[in-house]
Amino acid sequence: MFRQPILAAMLLPLPAFAGEITVAEAWVPAAPPTARTHAAYLTVHNGGETPRVLVGVSAEGYGMSHMHESKQTDGVATMSMLHNIEIPADGFLTMRPGGLHVMLMAPPQPVAEGDTIALKLSFANGETLAVNAVVKNRALAN
Repeated sequence: MFRQPILAAMLLPLPAFAGEITVAEAWVPAAPPTARTHAAYLTVHNGGETPRVLVGVSAEGYGMSHMHESKQTDGVATMSMLHNIEIPADGFLTMRPGGLHVMLMAPPQPVAEGDTIALKLSFANGETLAVNAVVKNRALAN
């Protein structure tokens, strides 16, 4: 009699844990409906006693995602793909406009302010952490 609700509860995704890692301020700037790329920004805190290495961030439904770093050198803006980012012990990794960020390519649909995008952070030790990034107006997000 209660099998279906119990089975349904067993099939729900469980939250992922990444040891001493916590994430705050995960957000994606609102973009025009025709945008084929979005960016994601977040702050990751490693509360552990050893460094952790972030090796990827994926976004549900997006065709592809990469970690990037934007730089200005002698007045020239560049963007480089990163394959991993070390988060020091008891330290922070901050992704923000004009610096480190996640490029989200080929969105499944347009996004609007207030929407959430499911991200999954992957670490070199095999652990993952699920994070919801809120779509915000860029001018109001800072």
